[in-house]
Amino acid sequence: MKIDKKFVEKIQYCSDLIDRGEFNNAFNLLKESLNTLNNIETKESIYYTLLSNIAGFFVDLGSMGKNIEASRIGFNLMKDNKENFIEIIGESDFYYNFANAKASLISVSFPFDNDFASIEELVELKNYYWKSVTSSNSEKAEHLVNLANALKKQFRLVESIKYYDEVISLNLDIPQAWVNRSDALIMLNMISNTYSIKMLKEIKKGFSNALNSNSVPPQWKISWASQEEQWIKKITESQQSLTEDESDLLDDEMTTKEYNELSEYRKFSLIKKLTLSKHSLYCPCIGSSKDNLTIPMTTEGIVGDFVAPMETVLNRLKSEFIFARQLYREYYHDHEEDYVISNESYFAELYNDELLGIKVEKLRSAFRLCFGILDKIGVAICELYDLYPSKDKKIYFQNFWQLDRNNRRALFEKIKSPGLLALYSIATDLNEKKEGELSFFKKWRNKLEHEFLVVYRTEKPNDIYKSYNYMKDIIFIKESEFIKHLEQLLQITRSAIFSFVYTVRHQGMINKDDNSIYLTNTIHPKHYD
Repeated sequence: MKIDKKFVEKIQYCSDLIDRGEFNNAFNLLKESLNTLNNIETKESIYYTLLSNIAGFFVDLGSMGKNIEASRIGFNLMKDNKENFIEIIGESDFYYNFANAKASLISVSFPFDNDFASIEELVELKNYYWKSVTSSNSEKAEHLVNLANALKKQFRLVESIKYYDEVISLNLDIPQAWVNRSDALIMLNMISNTYSIKMLKEIKKGFSNALNSNSVPPQWKISWASQEEQWIKKITESQQSLTEDESDLLDDEMTTKEYNELSEYRKFSLIKKLTLSKHSLYCPCIGSSKDNLTIPMTTEGIVGDFVAPMETVLNRLKSEFIFARQLYREYYHDHEEDYVISNESYFAELYNDELLGIKVEKLRSAFRLCFGILDKIGVAICELYDLYPSKDKKIYFQNFWQLDRNNRRALFEKIKSPGLLALYSIATDLNEKKEGELSFFKKWRNKLEHEFLVVYRTEKPNDIYKSYNYMKDIIFIKESEFIKHLEQLLQITRSAIFSFVYTVRHQGMINKDDNSIYLTNTIHPKHYD
């Protein structure tokens, strides 16, 4: 068979059918095209180019049309032709499409049905999306949205909302960012046990903005319009209990006014998404002015002797995170005293390009603090549930779980909660055995603590006097790379603190006499959480 222009146009037409929501026609045409292509004996580059397109369309169809067979065909085509496809479309797009196919094949569709067995599928999915993001030379909005979707299914809502906001700020026509942000806020309400009218408005806004998109299949618009109507009704019912003055406080203009009155320090924390306030996840008003994340301790809230000790742990976590955040901020905002210290410091000039002094030490210290926070969360979880894996009680956050040893997966399953599943997912990011994309952070941390890690600013560090020759296995990191990864570590540490709080709250709810899982939702008229 000879590949001609009409055959190529036939394959491309499948994309138009999918965009129009004609999923059955697209599926039949794709299968026909695949059978035709498979009859070609000579597998030249054009063959793999067309095959990669067909595989991608199968993946899109599987996701948008809820067609498991299409997803499986696309996944297997990509798995069997990985190297050829990467050479054609690049590593980033390959892993993006591969992850999309995997997403449609996940056995548990409803996040709250996940357990410590099914979560492994989502961990693998998350790793594929991470690869699609980290292997790209430029930020691709669609990749970030689907990464956020994978994190959302693992209850890493703090991070997923951040990524949705990041994509939305680009002003692109990507309705999935708006809809999934709303879904993340709904889930946040369920696991945090509180909500505000502002949150309801943000949920509704997601569906409203998605409906304005020019690239939405008709079936989706019907569903989203129904959701929009539902949340409008909930907002109306909730606002009936408010006075006129209280209702005014929910206005977007008031939110902007309140934000402008915040301190520059707070604005920095909000812009960088480094606050420890649930309200700040979706609204930068005065309700976000403090890091007021706590574990409820009232008789109407949660019950248990562990509450006060865990609140003590949370105080320690918050204190260290706030310090790490301040060190990171001070790197960008010089203080007069920093100049004095720098002028009064002296380092021998060895022309080896290592950054020395108080500024870079702030970055290095912030990195170490984050790992200390994560390890403390691990210790607290072991104390809360008596889950120490060994007698010496030496705990590292990324690997204390050991789910495949001594029936520990079953132990964790007995105490399963959204927050605990989220913490495990975060830990896999740092675990080399789980192929975590950030597993190298542990090596960096060890070098910072015990050996040598050199941060430099030039394109390539010089070493005129060969000053590094007597130190083995030194890690060299460019300053811009170190900052980028520190920002990433700050984000997952923040997410872990939120997840720790929700884990403890869940345990407290189990102890309540009525055995309910979630607190009764309460409305805060001034939309403070």
